[in-house]
Amino acid sequence: MKPKINNPFFDFFKLVFVGVFGAVSAYAAVSLFSIIFVGIGFYLINHYNKPETKMLKELQTGQYVGIVFAIIGFLPYIQYFFMSFMFEAGSYGLHELIGN
Repeated sequence: MKPKINNPFFDFFKLVFVGVFGAVSAYAAVSLFSIIFVGIGFYLINHYNKPETKMLKELQTGQYVGIVFAIIGFLPYIQYFFMSFMFEAGSYGLHELIGN
C-alpha cells in the first residue's frame, strides 16, 4: 500500500497541474481540428485545380468544397480577424476625433 501524502501544497499542485493540462489539451484539440480541416481544404483545392492554371483562377466544384473546408478550419481564429479590424477602426476614429 502506498503512503498517502497529507500536504496541502501537494493538493494545490495537483489542482494546478490538472487545470493546466486541461487548458493545453483544449488548445491542442482546437489546433488538431484546424490542421485537419485546413489540410483537407488545401488538398481539395490542389487536387481539383485545372492543369496549367493558377491555383484559384478557374474554380471547379471540388475547389469550392475545399474553400469551405478551409474556412471551417479557420473559424476558431476568426475572433482575431475581427479584433484587428476593430483595433484599426478605433485607432482611425481616435485620430479623426483629435484632428491628427
